[in-house]
Amino acid sequence: MAELFPDEGLDLLLSYFPKGTAPPTTVYIGLFTSQTATTVPATTAVLATQTGVTEATGTSYARQSIASGSWGAQAAGTGGRKSTAGQVTFPTAGAGGWGTVNGFFIADAASAGKAFFYANFDDGLAIIVGSGDIIKITPTAQFNG
Repeated sequence: MAELFPDEGLDLLLSYFPKGTAPPTTVYIGLFTSQTATTVPATTAVLATQTGVTEATGTSYARQSIASGSWGAQAAGTGGRKSTAGQVTFPTAGAGGWGTVNGFFIADAASAGKAFFYANFDDGLAIIVGSGDIIKITPTAQFNG
């Protein structure tokens, strides 16, 4: 599994600390179909313009909200510290499905916006989302030292 905080995500984090901008009370989880099951977008990816990353599309696809209160306490991760949110269920994929999903991202907006980070799935496998399928993800954010 790969994960990465792109430049736009690092810029967001630096605006919260040390600059003191108020962080969002809700973030959004989305799915990306670009890259591979074991690679994520580059640091230069720009979510709003789909530069270097392609978000899933299709009938019923929409980013799902994650309230700040859903995130658990900080804990030991693999080589760093992590926090996990409650499981998120995406709507049932409509006709045609959403294609091959290689991972997820956490963004600051329900559409366009900026990505805080990108991650593949823990098992290193892509998910083919067909018509009638439902995908559930337990989001985890980790900082490595």
